Amino acid sequence: MIITICLLILIYSILKRPVGGLIEKLEDVDWKTLAQDAWDKIVTYSKKLGRATTRELLKFYYVMSEGNLSTFEKALVYAGIIYIAVPGDLLPRKVLGLLGILDDAGVAAWLYNKVGSKITPAIELKADMKLDEWFGPEIVTGVIFD
Repeated sequence: MIITICLLILIYSILKRPVGGLIEKLEDVDWKTLAQDAWDKIVTYSKKLGRATTRELLKFYYVMSEGNLSTFEKALVYAGIIYIAVPGDLLPRKVLGLLGILDDAGVAAWLYNKVGSKITPAIELKADMKLDEWFGPEIVTGVIFD
């Protein structure tokens, strides 16, 4: 039920529809439990999503679990993580290929626009350290140093 409400808040917000009534339903939610649920999804799907997508999800997760967010922002971040991480969504990747990836990228970009200011350098570093733990150190190729 909470996942559905959060996803509706995300969709309504993208469509610029009122979400006040939905937010009221989330006032007493245990966000620590939802953050753990989001973490479990990130861990489960990180290898399938790859380093770049997982990086964004980790940043959103750390903002949700450590940042100073309103209930509305927490609902958006939680829904964004679930929408991007879980393979089944409105535009399935397996069926629509690139288009199915672009909707996830669009949600990530929109979400970043909404809560990106809450992503601190410390959160960026924490996400990068977790990625190095999961994927190994990032190797940068094609860089020319003067």
